[in-house]
Amino acid sequence: MNAPPLLGIRALSKIFGDIPVVDRVDLTVTQGEIVMVVGPSGAGKSTLLRCVNRIEVPSEGDILLDGINMAGETRNGRFVPDAPAITAGKRRRIGMVFQRFNLFAHLTALDNVAIGPRRVLGMRAVEARALAAEQLGRVRLSDHMMKRPAQLSGGQQQRVAIARAMAMRPILILFDEPTSALDPELVGEVLEVIRVLAEDGMTMLVVTHEMQFAREVGTRVLFMDSGRVLEDAPPKRFFSDPQHTRAKAFLRRISVMPAGRSG
Repeated sequence: MNAPPLLGIRALSKIFGDIPVVDRVDLTVTQGEIVMVVGPSGAGKSTLLRCVNRIEVPSEGDILLDGINMAGETRNGRFVPDAPAITAGKRRRIGMVFQRFNLFAHLTALDNVAIGPRRVLGMRAVEARALAAEQLGRVRLSDHMMKRPAQLSGGQQQRVAIARAMAMRPILILFDEPTSALDPELVGEVLEVIRVLAEDGMTMLVVTHEMQFAREVGTRVLFMDSGRVLEDAPPKRFFSDPQHTRAKAFLRRISVMPAGRSG
């Protein structure tokens, strides 16, 4: 019996001016899937994630998380949009890790992670700090808990951001190009943390330009261009035998297609 989708996206569009940056996207994600979202710059990948997390309000379409509409509910046959406080409550179930770390410069790593559980989940300070210490241990930063962001490398700061997202106990985590702001030698340590989360069964949508990582860790690869999902396939098939001409051109350009698959 197929598992019900954890995330359901139906006919989702986001239009800026008269330009559809996300264009009628349909997507279902089941529990434990690691969906890698790839494609050229400007394809709408980050905007898709921002719509899922309601940072951007979609122009059209529906997003259901664990069966709950992220925009509102139907009462007596009429759709009623959520008040901001209700939207904020729904968003708590989604973690998001951005390109930039967005840490509080005046707080230690421990307190950067603990602040969400304290202020949003209402935990007592001692409980929030214990949870923060646990999550920092998961990202291998137990020896750096009392350091402030300026005392940490970029890779360490991004791992604090991942621990912060995990501390909110989300059922879905969105990663928006989490290594794009890092020096090349720091990329691996962040990807390894995401790999461990994948092995632990966390459901994730990951926008990435790290194609080898997408191939090895993803359970599915979405290829986007001009706001649309043009291909949705298992990594092995996508990277060895892409079907859409735009996907073939993209992979040729970044030199990850095997010889003889020029299509």
